[in-house]
Amino acid sequence: MEIKRYQMAKRVSWITMLGNVLLTAVKAGVGVISQSSALLADAIHSASDIATTVVVLYSMRISKLPPDPEHPYGHGRAESIGAKVLSIILVMAGLSMGYSALKRLAVGEYGIPGSIALGAILLSIVVKEAMYQYTARVGKKISSPALMADALHHRSDAFSSVAAFFGVMGARLGFPILDPLAAAVVAVFIIKMGVDVFRTSLDELMDAQVNSTLQGEVHQCAAGIIGVEHVDDVRVRQYGPHHVVDIKISVDKQLTVEAGHQIAAEVKSTLRGELPSIGDVLVHVNPYPDRHDLEHRQQNE
Repeated sequence: MEIKRYQMAKRVSWITMLGNVLLTAVKAGVGVISQSSALLADAIHSASDIATTVVVLYSMRISKLPPDPEHPYGHGRAESIGAKVLSIILVMAGLSMGYSALKRLAVGEYGIPGSIALGAILLSIVVKEAMYQYTARVGKKISSPALMADALHHRSDAFSSVAAFFGVMGARLGFPILDPLAAAVVAVFIIKMGVDVFRTSLDELMDAQVNSTLQGEVHQCAAGIIGVEHVDDVRVRQYGPHHVVDIKISVDKQLTVEAGHQIAAEVKSTLRGELPSIGDVLVHVNPYPDRHDLEHRQQNE
């Protein structure tokens, strides 16, 4: 399964990397010829996409490795780490573009880009949106945080190209300040995207509770298993492409240890069978209290 995930991600990454190399060359060349700071900023953004794709490939390669003595839980979090690296690249690229744009605004270096810049930007919008749709579809299919982060990078590039388009168009309509101003807007958008990706990957690394919908599905599924008297607690966290469940159940206190173990095994098997995103389940078994136990507990409280 992990090998198949890696092969799918590898195919997506190489296709989008080739597209980004071509887009970067086109936008950088046209940006220099047309003297458009907005288009040059957009070219830098596309160049950063190449670096992020390399990070995705490497993190996916690490994540598919099996557990070993030093990493008994596997290497799934390599993808979350990869997503964090992507976020840093986004923020650094945004800061660099923002500094360049503000510098041009401060000294009043305005120019009127050539009409060829508009064609290059339109090409970028179409190609980058197609890359986003393709990468996001595969990322969701294989539940890859790194690939989804890369997809968002493609989407941010498409949005930045839209800002660049309005900047160039405005400059050609007699408002040259709009070209460097658009570059500054692009920079802000990229920085925000990087911060959002960073926050998401940080939650995964800190074992944040996943959405309540999956938590409820786990609770309902476990509660319906014969022998489970009560579901005491459910915790679900993201671990790379999978979810890990820690669940506490109560069973009849008169059961043998072996019988309680069999019920726990059934809970684990059922959850993994009915909820495909779950990679592992840890079941803690508690004795289900009878009336006398409850009365004793109330007296102690």
